[in-house]
Amino acid sequence: MVPLIAGDSRPRPPTSRTRLLSRVAIFDLIWAGLSPLLAFLLRDGAINHPDIVTIYCGIAFVFSLISFQWFKISAPIASFFSVHDASKIAQACLTSVALTAAALFTFNRLEDAPRSILFIHLSILLGGLLSQRTIHRLAARPYAGSIGVWNGRAENILIVEASRLAWFFSKMVEEFAAREMRIVAILDERPELHHRSLNGYSIVGSPTHLAKVIDEYASHGIEMHRVVIAMHPDKLRPALWEDIRGTCELKGIRTEWLYERLLISPSAIAESVAELAMDVLPAASIASGRYWKLKRLLDIAFALTAIIVAAPVLLAVALLVFLDVGVPIVFWQQRIGHLGRRLQIYKFRTMRSSFDCEGHAVPESLRLSSLGRMLRRNRLDEIPQLFNILSGDMSLVGPRPLLPADQPKDVRARLQVKPGITGLAQINGGKLLSAEEKDALDEWYVQHASPWLDVKIIIRTILVVMRGDRRNEAEISAALADRSLRVGTPV
Repeated sequence: MVPLIAGDSRPRPPTSRTRLLSRVAIFDLIWAGLSPLLAFLLRDGAINHPDIVTIYCGIAFVFSLISFQWFKISAPIASFFSVHDASKIAQACLTSVALTAAALFTFNRLEDAPRSILFIHLSILLGGLLSQRTIHRLAARPYAGSIGVWNGRAENILIVEASRLAWFFSKMVEEFAAREMRIVAILDERPELHHRSLNGYSIVGSPTHLAKVIDEYASHGIEMHRVVIAMHPDKLRPALWEDIRGTCELKGIRTEWLYERLLISPSAIAESVAELAMDVLPAASIASGRYWKLKRLLDIAFALTAIIVAAPVLLAVALLVFLDVGVPIVFWQQRIGHLGRRLQIYKFRTMRSSFDCEGHAVPESLRLSSLGRMLRRNRLDEIPQLFNILSGDMSLVGPRPLLPADQPKDVRARLQVKPGITGLAQINGGKLLSAEEKDALDEWYVQHASPWLDVKIIIRTILVVMRGDRRNEAEISAALADRSLRVGTPV
């Protein structure tokens, strides 16, 4: 059996809860500017060449801020500083110094600054950031909190409050139950902790918005199955507890108190898609044929060419999305890919955030904009999936990747090959097809894939984009008949 890939499987926050810029701590800001100056003082004992030092410090400061933003090193809560957080800081420091060196080498081949200054600067920058967090961690006092969990197939866990118990629970899950449980995110009532992280897990909002957060993650392909309360029952506000319990009962989600049971064995869940897929993957799989190996090279060539040619369109659509719905401009969604592996597909955003600037929920009818409808109608929102092709997660042509809840009963054929941006189902009716018809067409494609069939699908996809979805009854009937012959059931 091949389970869904584990690895570092922490999902990103929902699109509407992602910020363009992360917070930068005051200490990090000061240390980014001070550390290169200290490097010169430590090496020479004085500032012998103010002009050289000024240029170096200015460039180093700019690249430090860029690296700190990229790795979000100020987002983790200092009192829960962990090895994961230290690793991010080390990567940010190395990136900052490397970019500084590259910039100086480009302009003057590092002739004005001594080579050793880079290593001294790196040591001071990294040492200061790690020391400050270590001191803060040792001095911090534990405080009570509550935690709610998200469960799925490795159970997806949503933590309700950023607390020491939440941190401890996350470490226990990582150490002993990584294949059975997966922490998705954290909710906390304190606004100052929103968009920060605890042990690498994002704090995405308040538990008062539990129902909305559950729905947002579901739209990204991640279902929630259980909520666990971590703090002592006496410390949880009755109104909040009633809200959590009511939401969970309405959505069929279990609630448990982590205070009473730290690690609870996952409840029995339906057999995973990946296990079903592996039952039918013999050594001589369909996808091991000669064309499937050539297909990967063709996919890379097409994706690279398309990205270059469509670059102006990419930039134009990105700008329109930014002006229409704001940041981030890209929406992600978790689906099931080749051999049952988790796959994150990307699209341009077509819907506005779930909450307005004052924190009020936006009605669903107002979230999809006119621009969003146009992008969906012309499939322009799918353009970012060209990068999924380059990463090897998808192919240009193949069965469309589905949400876990939308998988057919028998996934044995469709999961043997990489999912595609377009496929036989998309050119023969698309949204007008039933789930059974889509599955039959996808299975037919897997059994009969060829270079000519792929070219035919690509050409017809262009026609579908221009004129819209139309059912092709002849090909639908042929696919249904073909599957009935293979499985021995009437059409």
